[in-house]
Amino acid sequence: MKKSKTPKPGATLTPLAYGEHLYTISNSGILAAYLARTGERVYQERVAGRGGAFSASPVAADGKLYLTSEDGEVFVLKAGPKPELLATNPMGEVLMATPAISDGLLIVRGLKHVFAIGERGASR
Repeated sequence: MKKSKTPKPGATLTPLAYGEHLYTISNSGILAAYLARTGERVYQERVAGRGGAFSASPVAADGKLYLTSEDGEVFVLKAGPKPELLATNPMGEVLMATPAISDGLLIVRGLKHVFAIGERGASR
């Protein structure tokens, strides 16, 4: 039997159902979106077009997906049928835990610090 030359995406972290889509990300940084009702794959590509290691599961809020990499970056993508990168935020240390979202804050635990990210002056 002939082996496939297509790279395998690696282990998949906890999937995320958000809006009309189900999102998965592999530990090698391949993000895929599926129509939740049918299971049809909408897209599959590397986060930000490059490699990286991911241990944390994706989270979502306010129409955005948040993906944290072991390289210390938080990627923000527009949720929906096309993977539109909105921002890349370097945190300066390894990130391995799944972020939490609470009361307008994205809470990210790094190797040495906990970050609470939100809009300045926003009422809580």
